[in-house]
Amino acid sequence: MASDQCLWQETRMISMVVVLSWPFVVFWLFAKRTPAEAVVAAILGAYLMLPRNYSIDLPAVPSLTKDSISAIAAMVAGSMMVSAERLRALPLGAVQPGWLPRSRAVQLLLVLLAVATVLTVLTNGDRLIYGGGRVQPGLRPYDVASTLGNTLFTVLPFLLARKYLAHPEGQKTLLIGLAVAGLAYSLLALYEVRMSPQLSRMIYGYFPHDWRQHLRGGGYRPVVFLQHGLWLAIFFCGSFLAALSLWRNSEGKMRGRWMLASLWMFMVLILSKGIGALGIGILLGGVILFLPVRLQVFSAALFAGVLMTYPMVRGAGLAPTEQALALAYSVDPQREASLRFRFDNEDILLERANQRPLFGWGGWGRNRMIDDKGQDISVTDGYWVIAIGSKGWLGYIAEFGLLLIPMIFMGLRWKSLALTSATAGIAMALTANMIDLIPNATLTPVTWILAGALAGRLELGRVAADSAVQPSEPVLRRNAYTRQVRRHPPPVLTHGA
Repeated sequence: MASDQCLWQETRMISMVVVLSWPFVVFWLFAKRTPAEAVVAAILGAYLMLPRNYSIDLPAVPSLTKDSISAIAAMVAGSMMVSAERLRALPLGAVQPGWLPRSRAVQLLLVLLAVATVLTVLTNGDRLIYGGGRVQPGLRPYDVASTLGNTLFTVLPFLLARKYLAHPEGQKTLLIGLAVAGLAYSLLALYEVRMSPQLSRMIYGYFPHDWRQHLRGGGYRPVVFLQHGLWLAIFFCGSFLAALSLWRNSEGKMRGRWMLASLWMFMVLILSKGIGALGIGILLGGVILFLPVRLQVFSAALFAGVLMTYPMVRGAGLAPTEQALALAYSVDPQREASLRFRFDNEDILLERANQRPLFGWGGWGRNRMIDDKGQDISVTDGYWVIAIGSKGWLGYIAEFGLLLIPMIFMGLRWKSLALTSATAGIAMALTANMIDLIPNATLTPVTWILAGALAGRLELGRVAADSAVQPSEPVLRRNAYTRQVRRHPPPVLTHGA
């Protein structure tokens, strides 16, 4: 027992040192690299390499995890180290002024998300008492600060990407970062495919999920340092789509290299044993291969509209669930049984959510269905149903609006914005992740950074071919989220903070 305790303390110390050292890495990145490269490396590096089993828990404030620590460090480093002198060496518009979005639609959604968070806490002060002596505590006004803090930490990658990854050059940097990170991470994943998911246990001393869920097809589903193998599979799907987009729009030697990278990532995606992520990759990979940029953007907008309204359609019983079950059965009866189990639990959770539809049930598992014996009879998988149950429809609309509405507006305004292939590639990677939120809860900082980059691109507006040269005459620019045409003076580079 004493040896186990010592081992636990040792691994806990390793996790603490690694996580708390990351801000120093972030400051070094901002000192040595461009702001876009620093943000991409800071957020992706923390998400992929740091352990999940360490957090700083203080009273009345939200927990600080690897995701929030990396985002806060990037925000502070950007404010301190991106000087006006450095900005003059960057393309015009490479760094958006200020930290708060200028778009009225994004501002409204951010305010709505904050209001929904507060009202969810204030309307769930009652204790829930079930049979078998089970009690779920109510939320207290005291919890408002920590809950709002968690919401802020969640959207920080969105705000970082909106500021530093709005320009086409920054968006290309994001695509390259996704592809290169996937290539590097694939080596660790292939080790686990062969040797079993052991890296997290070997280095950080813990396994992040149920081991049995990672035995697949006579082999292993890799996890590396992420929450679950499904999270890894959808990340590899995004990396594959990024590499494929870079191949489609490259020339010369780089075109051949990105082709090899795409083929490699597709092979790794297959070996990751994520059937859903593989299917999404094939579908959206076909869109990248065969459609021009404008139709890729339009396809992303169409998917975004469908995904935004899916919960309404599902709740009304209009979703083609039986057809999906029949298709799954034709592939594998076990897949059909798994999908049916998910649908059944969605029905249970939607019934629970409809009891408090506007603001939801809040945290502490209050959104789950408990029977008369005090037993939890629900399983939460899809993030959309988790969001509706815990945050209500108001919180769902605000959160998914931030993630999806930028793609919808891009589809409406692709011509006036003169969108590049990099923007279309980011839209495809985000679409893949958003489709995966239907069956899974794979909402990560990578999701938010992709959405923030698209929101920033809409806010930036049309970018001249030579964006390093400031135009001498005022230009007509549409507001990114309205039809109103306004006359703006030439953009002026400002301090990054």
